[in-house]
Amino acid sequence: MSEVYKVIFTGKLRPDANQERIIGLFSEKIKLGSEKAKKLIFSGKAATLKKDLDREKAEKYQQALEKMGLVIALDPKPPIEESVEPDAINIPSGLALEAIDNGDEDATEVLDSSMLPGNRCPKCGSSNMEMGICQDCGIVATKFLAAKARDAELASQIEEVNQGSEDEGDPYTPPEAELVQPEEGEMEGPQSVPAGNGLAWIGRGWWHFKQAPLAWIVVMIVWIVLTFVVSMIPLLGFIAVTLLTPTLIAGLMIGCHEQDQGGDFSVSHLFAGFANNAGQSVMVGLFYLLSMVLFFVGFGAFMFGSIGQLASQQADPEAMAMMLFSPSFVIGLIIASLLFIPIMMAYLFAPALVALEEMSAWEAMKLSFKACLKNVLPFLLYGLVAMVLMIVGSIPFGLGLLMVSPILIGAVYSAYRDIFYA
Repeated sequence: MSEVYKVIFTGKLRPDANQERIIGLFSEKIKLGSEKAKKLIFSGKAATLKKDLDREKAEKYQQALEKMGLVIALDPKPPIEESVEPDAINIPSGLALEAIDNGDEDATEVLDSSMLPGNRCPKCGSSNMEMGICQDCGIVATKFLAAKARDAELASQIEEVNQGSEDEGDPYTPPEAELVQPEEGEMEGPQSVPAGNGLAWIGRGWWHFKQAPLAWIVVMIVWIVLTFVVSMIPLLGFIAVTLLTPTLIAGLMIGCHEQDQGGDFSVSHLFAGFANNAGQSVMVGLFYLLSMVLFFVGFGAFMFGSIGQLASQQADPEAMAMMLFSPSFVIGLIIASLLFIPIMMAYLFAPALVALEEMSAWEAMKLSFKACLKNVLPFLLYGLVAMVLMIVGSIPFGLGLLMVSPILIGAVYSAYRDIFYA
């Protein structure tokens, strides 16, 4: 059986590569769209562009892609003695090139103007040429003609490869599913990560905060004020806050994502979730509300006797203290805590998954629970550090929480990226 090859973009560009030209050609031939092509090319990460090819066809792809300016590798690597040099550029034979060497290390190659059609600039048509350089548009004729020759050769090579690829399909189809890691690749998780990542998430949360500390603090103040005002409405206020909180969190996840992409975080991000799958984020709030109702009903049923006795002993502080530390009451609190943890596991990543991945509320909560279950140790470390930060932030009249809360929100986003993306 003959050996088959993969064509792999190494994530690197050739030193002489023209970035704008690479994006244009790659986008056109691979049909990814300019933005996706740009993210893939400049991610700095390897990606398999084609697989299951014989050696001859793989080397043709390698040559064509390296002409664009990409550094391409074949897996497995062909024998060195038979490798093909991909970066030769053929200049049309009708052009005379003269080397002007002034004793410098870098000699300048100039096109004899008499060989140009009408002694005019090949780009703008001006006759104002000196030493092969257009004095009007500033292009060097040799470089311009060499680029045109290279593009023509590349187009010819692509056409040749396409004509010989009937059995393989179009070689310049969008990259196949085994892309190693484009910047905006498909979600791959949830996956298990090392326990120490729990601390790294908080470090990344600090990075998010310090990029726009004033905006984050204002967001926290606005959120607190809104929550307080809405909560003043009897019963309905509590329900409204519970239903809408995931949408507000989703907006902050969008803000963190934009920071990750080099954008700015602003106060408006607090409400960005209302424009991104808001119906499903409200459903997350509804599922959470129903879960909490069931939780408290079950806990109340389990502890009803103790609570009733506690109410009857309100006038006797000693009896009330004994009731609070009774085995049944303590066991009930432990069981309640254990039942509360799965609810929070399902809730943690749901806003991010709904807003950024456009999932349904139910699917997002199931996936969030699975992600937390696979990363118990990192979350244990994260939880301990977060608890310490919350205590320290609460000491000066709670003002420190205006800084701690954004850090922990950014940490949740960082955990989402770490667990769901390689």
